[in-house]
Amino acid sequence: MSAGLDLLHGLVLEDGRRWGEVAADFQRKDISAIFSPGRPNLHFITRPRGGSKTTDVAGVALSWLAAEASERARGYVVASNGDQAALLIDAAAGFVARTPELDGYITVENERLLAPNGASVRVLPASDSGSWGLLNVSLLICDEFAQWPSTRAARRVWTAIRSTVQKVPGCRLVVMTSAGEPSHWSYREVYLAALADPETWRVHEVPGPVPWQDPADLEALRRELMPSEYDRLVLNLWSESEDRAVSPEDYTACAIAARPSGIAPPGLKGGGWRSYGPREGVRYLVTADLGLVADATAIAVSHVEVTGSGSGRCLVVDHLERWQGSKAHRVQLRDVEERLAGLASEYNAAPVRIDPDQAQGLMQALNRRGGLHAEGFAFTTGSVGQIATALVRAFHDRTIEVPDNPELRSELLAVRLRDTGHGAPRLDHARSGHDDQAVVIGMAAHLLLSAGPGSTAAWLASMRRQLAERNEVPATRERQAFARAAGRITQRRRFEGGAHGVATCEHRWRRRPSGPTLCVLCGMVNENA
Repeated sequence: MSAGLDLLHGLVLEDGRRWGEVAADFQRKDISAIFSPGRPNLHFITRPRGGSKTTDVAGVALSWLAAEASERARGYVVASNGDQAALLIDAAAGFVARTPELDGYITVENERLLAPNGASVRVLPASDSGSWGLLNVSLLICDEFAQWPSTRAARRVWTAIRSTVQKVPGCRLVVMTSAGEPSHWSYREVYLAALADPETWRVHEVPGPVPWQDPADLEALRRELMPSEYDRLVLNLWSESEDRAVSPEDYTACAIAARPSGIAPPGLKGGGWRSYGPREGVRYLVTADLGLVADATAIAVSHVEVTGSGSGRCLVVDHLERWQGSKAHRVQLRDVEERLAGLASEYNAAPVRIDPDQAQGLMQALNRRGGLHAEGFAFTTGSVGQIATALVRAFHDRTIEVPDNPELRSELLAVRLRDTGHGAPRLDHARSGHDDQAVVIGMAAHLLLSAGPGSTAAWLASMRRQLAERNEVPATRERQAFARAAGRITQRRRFEGGAHGVATCEHRWRRRPSGPTLCVLCGMVNENA
């Protein structure tokens, strides 16, 4: 037994017992593997809620620091946010206070643990990408990894961590988390890669619920939580949220090839993506959402294609553009005016719709130009709900095509549906995210594919019931569905005269403006059409 493992077994818990006296088999296996000197030295561990994640992370960090860390060695524990980082420090402080062997030996500071030989473990939130002096690092722990924000800062922190392991011989990396959503980058970019590389990674998924949880408490949780929340937190299954506006499957089915087109003005971030140029005789619509500093300016050019026998309609987003300003470089209304005028003129004098509260003067300036027409689209509780519903419905029914690009995918998969309290939904996003492109696409979907008044609430309620029911299937089928959602099963089944069709799908074929004919329900390709 290593010195660190031996010490961890002796840490005193809140009830006065030693960790080694009460640890479950899955805890012992994880800790033994982490302190093992051999390979693999990278660990991806998922546990259910109540699976002693925070306690064990604090115990690993303390035991390594007190028993194994060399002089001035460095360790880092990166938490999902500041509150989680504080919980880890509190857990470590509790161990130090209760364990006689550590009391007075380990110093606990606000965000750091110190040993007498100068070695330390620093606890930070994933959003803190500040001074990372990753020198002489021997231990790196990522806590609640699936809950890390989907921001560039958090991903830069992960890149720094992962690259450091390669540079420091013997460095241990531990990822400890509950299962998250398959669309999160931790699943797509890290978890799947770890599964595919058993020589480098040890992946251990603890099935839930944990044995010490009371059945009555679990039943209460099942009633209180959404099905996907129960799956992630209690059963430790990767599962998509029911309030997600766009699922990974729907985005994949609706995304079409695009090329970069349009560059943001100097000093601004962003640019455009284009799937189709203008075609003679087609009526286009330009929708815009204006943001000058914190929010971005987004512009979409769209039109409607008639599909199938003529009764179906598909919204095609031909061009999508986004500009992000800053305090140093604000988005200039003059630049927006010129870009809107240019796109509207290029796409057959398309009308422009924009929130009049944002840019009354901009609308007037566009209308003074010959051949252009701009109208207001007021953002009220009702219209915001119509935007949200139209966006969700178009992707859910797969009656939309959008330019495929990484930024749009990331935004759409992160957008959530929230209740306004007035019977209508709205689009929402994390503090670090944005939804401006989703808004302009939703505006176009509402204006060009409106299902008419009175149908919104009933349809949205029906969709949510379907999503909830979808998550009530057995765990084996859930795992297959989640695997498909994350792209682990990428081979699309081909349509072969119905011989291998999906028996439960009454195919609704839709021909794209360019490309194959697809079923809007299951995404199957009809090669005979």
